[in-house]
Amino acid sequence: MITEVFRNYRRALKLAEWFIKNPNFLPITEDKPYLIPDVKIGATPRVEISSDDGVKLYRYEPMTEKQYETPLLIVYALINKPYILDLTPQRSVVRKLLQAGFNVYMIKWGDATIADQFSLDSYIDIFLADFVEDVKRDSGSEKVSILGYCMGGGMSAMYTALYPQNVKNLLFLASTLYFDRKIGGLITLADKRFFNPEEIVAPFGYVPSWFLTERFKILEPWGNYFGKYINLFMNAESEEFIDDFFRMERWIHDGVNVAPGAYVRYNQELYQNNALAEGKLYIKGKRVDPKKITMPTAAIVGLRDHLAPPENTLRFLDVIGSKDKAVFQADVGHVGLVVSRRGMALWDDVAKWLAERSGSLNKTKEI
Repeated sequence: MITEVFRNYRRALKLAEWFIKNPNFLPITEDKPYLIPDVKIGATPRVEISSDDGVKLYRYEPMTEKQYETPLLIVYALINKPYILDLTPQRSVVRKLLQAGFNVYMIKWGDATIADQFSLDSYIDIFLADFVEDVKRDSGSEKVSILGYCMGGGMSAMYTALYPQNVKNLLFLASTLYFDRKIGGLITLADKRFFNPEEIVAPFGYVPSWFLTERFKILEPWGNYFGKYINLFMNAESEEFIDDFFRMERWIHDGVNVAPGAYVRYNQELYQNNALAEGKLYIKGKRVDPKKITMPTAAIVGLRDHLAPPENTLRFLDVIGSKDKAVFQADVGHVGLVVSRRGMALWDDVAKWLAERSGSLNKTKEI
């Protein structure tokens, strides 16, 4: 008992020591009312290839002398920031893919304001369409592979169904694609009997990042509001654990505001009416037909994903036209797929699958 008391003192002192070494915090704003340490993230060098209205396309610096001829474009969700895919050198999906010989590009969506009234049509048929062309031009390839994470998977599916001639391979990472109330996760929170997304947009003119942050956290209230802080204290003797904890805290609370039109339509047509999977979605008057997704397609899912349960992704594979399908799974959650040890181990198999479908290895084009 006495030993544990002294150990608790040691834990408290270690936490205090950590904050003394890391005295800086992210700015508190009305959209991000959180006191979060400004810890270092985003480890891999990259260069900006193009930008449009605050939306940016990056290419990561190569790590191999040769790269596969088909470039890989990562399409992240409109919410949060994509540095979760490149958190540290040891926990970086981006780095894994670069080391496997892929030419990796990433879209970073902008932080919407009341002036940014972008529609879902704009994100798919303007931003995403233009950036795919930029990747093709920069890499010299006629096609790209696309990796969509979470909501980015849904957006990638929409684009691919409209422009299949541009896509060589398609990968869905913990993606929100098939919406059935029985699946659970975020689909439960979006149930049209209880939730009207227009009521969220009306007071602000956009969707504030704090609303999205708290909306996700409430799916696991004990763990997100209490349990993880107890776990932090119990592991406070490890500086590495504290570093990783606050990197995750930064990402969780360092969200982005979302354009109202895209958010409302994504919720009403996909979450509440399953329009994407049922072929009832239209982008700029063009029908999004999942049967036109005929290229090799892979699903990467976490068996303990409480935001996008596996069925949210896997059931979409049943409605697409591809005959070459693969499933990669790990016993982790939504974010664990890209930061945990089990999740990181999975990417060796994903990279091998993609390499077999990405053409020849050619001399790397320097940045």
